[in-house]
Amino acid sequence: MRFWQKTLMVVMILFIVVLDLSVMMIMNKSWRLHMQREVQRADNELALIANNIYENLNSIKSRGMVISDNVLLDVARSYAEFYRQQNIDLQLWDRDQRLYGSGGAATTNAAGAEGRQAEHRIERSSKLPAPYDHLILVYSRSIDELYASQSELNRYFVLIQWIAGPLLAAALYILIRQLTRPLRQLSRTTQTIAEGNYGERVGLKNNDEFGELSQHFNRMASAVESHIVDLSAMAEEKQRIVDNLAHELRTPLTSMQGFAQYLNAANIGEEERMTASGYIWSETMRLKNLVFKLLDLSILRRQSIEMKCIPVDELFESVRLMEQGNLDRARMNLILHSTVTRIWGDPDLLASYLVNCIDNAIHASPEGAEIRLLAYEQNAEAVLEVWDFGKGMSPKQVDQAFEPFYRADPARSREHGGAGLGLSICRQIAEAHQAKLLLESEENQGTRIRIFLQLHNNEAHT
Repeated sequence: MRFWQKTLMVVMILFIVVLDLSVMMIMNKSWRLHMQREVQRADNELALIANNIYENLNSIKSRGMVISDNVLLDVARSYAEFYRQQNIDLQLWDRDQRLYGSGGAATTNAAGAEGRQAEHRIERSSKLPAPYDHLILVYSRSIDELYASQSELNRYFVLIQWIAGPLLAAALYILIRQLTRPLRQLSRTTQTIAEGNYGERVGLKNNDEFGELSQHFNRMASAVESHIVDLSAMAEEKQRIVDNLAHELRTPLTSMQGFAQYLNAANIGEEERMTASGYIWSETMRLKNLVFKLLDLSILRRQSIEMKCIPVDELFESVRLMEQGNLDRARMNLILHSTVTRIWGDPDLLASYLVNCIDNAIHASPEGAEIRLLAYEQNAEAVLEVWDFGKGMSPKQVDQAFEPFYRADPARSREHGGAGLGLSICRQIAEAHQAKLLLESEENQGTRIRIFLQLHNNEAHT
């Protein structure tokens, strides 16, 4: 059986089954609602008639007359004749004895007739209020019209099925044949290529799955080239990981080297020695964490990170200590100012982000310049900002600044050993925190780079 034939058969069966079940459920629900309304109407009418008979008997009794069986018979007959015009039959029972009414479904014990429905009739019974509670009024009304209406609906539904079925089959046939036309064309092209004509291509231009399939199919002729491109891309990605690691390893290794030289100094006390060794240990741990997290960022850029509560003062002080050597050599001042006490994020990655930004600021600023490291809240977001007053960048350089290996000033970058990966890493760190990164710069005016942490990263709103 062909694919289009299977599809046509399955769709027809599913459509008919779903349609039948839906209509049956609707009709069943409609029938139950109609029956409920009929029962409610019967109960209301029975209550009204019973109350009228009760009032009539009280009126007769108030005139001094005795409520005998003949009186009850006359009262029941008068009401029964009136309501018979409305196709309602009434019976009056005195416990197990019928005082008035014809036979039929209600000739059995009236006490058991409560809520019972005879075929095509609805029957209800109710006791009269005291002191006539020994009397039972039985109400019976035909519901043949309801059954006739339901039968008409059933016949109408069958008629619709007989008409809609062939029309649906014809429409589905045309539609499915049209939808499977690309498959037939792919099949013919495959057969041609299998016979040795490797230059044959599929000419589908559809913007759907069949179009994608034809594009993949046409790439078979250049499979070797595709493999080479893939291998080149993999090698480039590996090299990028190595370059990122080398770029990030430089700062902590420089700090560790400086503290190690400090430990080798002759005239230092035990307290200074412990402080220096503590910095070396902390830098070693940060280096370890940084290496693994950079690998994670390079390979699984969309992987979520573990967010921690970070005191801003501690983060800024840690960054200042790591950059103090570079700042001293460049004779620059780092101004720290924070109006936000705590933020949420990854401390190692945020420290790496700030170090990269400050390194770029140092390289772009003249000797003796000032660099500002700020933290503040703006529009319900925690903002970390690095602001320098160096040479700045042109709008074109700003647009390309976050591209890997891009250098705004190649000569200056090579002089400082830069590989053009600092801002690229900053962008990856911002993406890992789901934060917006904004770079503003003007030539000969300076550069501001800000990271806007998400609302849930701000402790005040967490």
